[in-house]
Amino acid sequence: MITLIRVDDRLLHGQIVCTWVPFVRANALIVASDEAASDSLVRDIMASCGYEGLSVAVESIDEVVRHISSGGDGDSKTILVVGGLKDAMRIYEAGMKFETLNIGNIHHGDNGRTLSPSVIIDCEDEAIIERFERMGVRIDIRDVPTSVAVVYSRGGR
Repeated sequence: MITLIRVDDRLLHGQIVCTWVPFVRANALIVASDEAASDSLVRDIMASCGYEGLSVAVESIDEVVRHISSGGDGDSKTILVVGGLKDAMRIYEAGMKFETLNIGNIHHGDNGRTLSPSVIIDCEDEAIIERFERMGVRIDIRDVPTSVAVVYSRGGR
């Protein structure tokens, strides 16, 4: 069962392993990234972040959709991490529906609008967030579970 879907352009790092995994009591973590899945070194490095009680896999977006839709995660409590909102939408449109989307880290620098210190979105991201909201997906903007979630509003914070 997917317990958290997170958008994080850094994919896998301490915020996820040290705070989100214990918070949702995950025992599996899937990084869904076409780029990372196609690079054996990156895939192996990320997979090595697993430990007793936490498996880590790196899969392409298509592999994740097949894996999850076939019931491939079984009784696991799984965190699914994607690198961007486009990939989250690809997964959703492929049939993997979810009620909440955590946005933890998106960095578009000076070319974007700051929603939180760790989330700076561009126009394309904004359109995807609004589309998710129209489809009934709740947007949860926060880097770690102890942070107060930022409420998304068009054109402002």
